[in-house]
Amino acid sequence: MITPAPRLIALVALTALAAAVSPLAGAVSVGGVVLAAGLDAAWSRGRRRGIRVGAMEPLRCHLGVPAELAMPVTAPTGARLFLALPAELELAAETGNPWTFTPRERGRYRVEALAVEVRSAGGLWEWRERLTPEVEIRVYPRVRGAQEMQALRRALTGSRQVRQVGRGREFEKLREYSPGDSFPDVHWKATARRGRPITRTYQIERTQEIYCLLDCGRLQARRQEGQTVLDWSVTAALHLAMAAGRQGDRMGLLAFSDRIDGFVRAGTGAAHLAACQEMLYPLRPAEAVTDYAEAATYLRTRLPRRALLVVLTSLDDQASAEPFGRAVKLLGERHLVTVVAARAPGAEPLFSGGPAADEAAIYGALGGHLVWRGLRELQLELGHQGIRLAYEDPREMGLRALTIYEEIRQRQLL
Repeated sequence: MITPAPRLIALVALTALAAAVSPLAGAVSVGGVVLAAGLDAAWSRGRRRGIRVGAMEPLRCHLGVPAELAMPVTAPTGARLFLALPAELELAAETGNPWTFTPRERGRYRVEALAVEVRSAGGLWEWRERLTPEVEIRVYPRVRGAQEMQALRRALTGSRQVRQVGRGREFEKLREYSPGDSFPDVHWKATARRGRPITRTYQIERTQEIYCLLDCGRLQARRQEGQTVLDWSVTAALHLAMAAGRQGDRMGLLAFSDRIDGFVRAGTGAAHLAACQEMLYPLRPAEAVTDYAEAATYLRTRLPRRALLVVLTSLDDQASAEPFGRAVKLLGERHLVTVVAARAPGAEPLFSGGPAADEAAIYGALGGHLVWRGLRELQLELGHQGIRLAYEDPREMGLRALTIYEEIRQRQLL
């Protein structure tokens, strides 16, 4: 698209002023301006050719951290570049190359448009061309929170270098019987061969399997401190993956809503952590109700070995508590299950807050009490099945998940 530049507009205004003073001078001025504009347009035709954007690798950045986007644009000298990004990526300024922006939402985005403005050699015309470059921007969750970082550092500097021998489940060696050894630990075949009592010794498993189950249903869309509950859950899963990798455990992921949204089999190492990040960052809350039975059935067919399952979910809707309870009980028959649920807003015992301001506040407090009682009953019911259920503010879910994981390792519960 070609448009007159401010210089040409100024010349036209002067021509109109001259015509008002003298018709002859106006006619001469009009002819001069038309001739100059035509020559400038013809002379500068080549300046708008060859505008293109080179290929780029996906740009990786983190939520809330300013990032820089430098695009390989081929354009004439002096060209101005204007960038349009999705609203979730807050641009510091539209012009310039590179551009600085701050991601406000996690996920995968693309550059919406790149406009190139080229001025003619005489400065009378401006050519604007709109491009749609294939540039992908990936916004990953940010590891944050002083308490979470402290817990993460404690987990990352834990017992990996110190070999622990004790009442684990992994066979270590045979040794002669000592007074006080447990009767079931006696190895009867070795005792018969050697003619004296022989005992098994065990050590803590070095390759335990940990799976983090992320609920991506509609209840996870609730926001707190500018982030959804799912955002906080994704950050918690990333912290847990980092801690498990350092401890030598194998970490896996399952994302589910009314269907299975993603699955990463348990593994370890830097490449596996990168694969976990790639699965986590584009997750979005679905509009559907979570199907816990589908997730439980999916895992039952794929995890023959006993594993620790950490479920990150929301139980704001009491209607979802019953199918949730059935699903985790099914998983608890084979695996060690622990649940960290986002605390439902207003779900607290009656009279735990201040005095009600009006009648609406009284009914709101009664409703919150009923929700709290239902969740408390579910917590007690699952506790009898050996399934721990903890309610936390969304921003504290990562800290609680790390604390539970550390406790399970110390107590050798898996």
